This record gives sequence, structure tokens and C-alpha cells, in this order.
Amino acid sequence: MGAWLDGLQGRPLPTAFLVGGDFMAAGTVSALQKRGLRVPQDVSVMSIDGFNLAAIQEVPLTAVHVPRDELGCEAVHLLQQRLLRPEAPHGSLLLHGTLVVRDSVRRIRPGKGHTAVEPQGLYDD
Repeated sequence: MGAWLDGLQGRPLPTAFLVGGDFMAAGTVSALQKRGLRVPQDVSVMSIDGFNLAAIQEVPLTAVHVPRDELGCEAVHLLQQRLLRPEAPHGSLLLHGTLVVRDSVRRIRPGKGHTAVEPQGLYDD
């Protein structure tokens, strides 16, 4: 994350980062702070994990808590079904996470040094 932030070179900073995991989110917060940015006053950070690490950070992380036990049980069940019926059609499974709001997110209006991404420009070059 630090190298990416350094690569911005004066370009506008996003108002928020959604990071895949508490360890990565903690690293993101650290990289932002090393560059003089405050979380959440300047930039919001949120993770998709919600492991215990999220709650004990200097800035407690807002996170989507992933139901790991349920995920593991369902994975074993699907594997067993595949072994019993290899020809069965593939399916999908949706598990619901829980949003755990802590101190790392707040509404930040794009201004000096920030950018807002419009939906139509999200994936443009």
C-alpha cells in the first residue's frame, strides 16, 4: 500500500479504502499515517474479514465480519457432495456477513487532495 500511495505523486487520494482482510487494513492504516494522513478524518478504511484484530487496532477497524465457521462447514459439505456426485451441476452459495461499525470510517466529502469516483468512470483507463 505504501508504494501505491507514493505512486500517486500529487494525484487526488480516494476518500476510502475497502481492504480484503484485517491485516491488510491495519497495514493500510499504518501506511496512511506514515504519510501524515489521519484515519478516519482524512481517509476511511474498512476491511472484509472482521477477525479479532479489527477491534484491537489503534484505530478500531470497521469490518464486514465473515462467518468463518459457517463458511468452513459449507465448504466441507460441498466437497462431500461433489465427491458423491461428481456429475452434479455446479451451484453457488451465499453466506451473509455482518457489518461491524467501529472508528475507521466516516463520511468524507471529496475536496482538496481527494477524488470521488463516479460509477460510469470506475473502470475507465
